[in-house]
Amino acid sequence: MIAIKAHFDGKVIVLDEPADLKPNTKVKIIAPTGHEASGLAADFAILSEPVFEKIWDNPLDADYDAL
Repeated sequence: MIAIKAHFDGKVIVLDEPADLKPNTKVKIIAPTGHEASGLAADFAILSEPVFEKIWDNPLDADYDAL
């Protein structure tokens, strides 16, 4: 799965960057609405914490713990 920046021009979703997708690839759009917009980034950050912990909490990074 990839994340692609895009915007809604009032009629269709327009990609803001190139996407290496085959024609007719099904996609799922997640867009905040109204009051959800401010909390969406925080929600995704919380959901990402276990993955970041797994990546960063390893013996090779232990040297940086003392900084």
